[in-house]
Amino acid sequence: MGALLFVSVRSHQRSVSAAKVSGTFLLGKPAPDFRATDLDRHPFSLAAYRGRPLIVSFAASWCHPCNQEYPLLVKAAAKYKGKLAIVSVMHGDLPRDEHNFLRRFHVGWPAVDDTSNAISTAFRVGEIPDTFFITPAGVVQERVFAITSQRALDGPLNRLLATS
Repeated sequence: MGALLFVSVRSHQRSVSAAKVSGTFLLGKPAPDFRATDLDRHPFSLAAYRGRPLIVSFAASWCHPCNQEYPLLVKAAAKYKGKLAIVSVMHGDLPRDEHNFLRRFHVGWPAVDDTSNAISTAFRVGEIPDTFFITPAGVVQERVFAITSQRALDGPLNRLLATS
């Protein structure tokens, strides 16, 4: 049974280049920079988001609180279009499930698969959802676990938007 599960999981994995990460998370310090290929197979660099308030959300399709958080993030993205950037880092998920999760919530921002766990390790992510609020200068302003209500999102989001 274990071998069958292993083969099944391996057959669903895609060849994605491993993320290249520099730095480690510290509140009040520059966010770890990473370069990877997003789920649409486009080159991605966190540094490209400098100059804009940014939310980096670590999530997975199987995570119940993530399923509560994403509609709130989608709503914020629409409300602050052009003023706020969001990036998803999919953590510990199967490729098809990642795509279905993002499609279900009509996510319109880049998503990166963290198969190697290099990004999660740099950001010191242990559990998800784990959401980072990064200033236009690239500094991690806040870190919030499990944003499951509008009220939980409003405080860190308003403080982030005030930095721009």
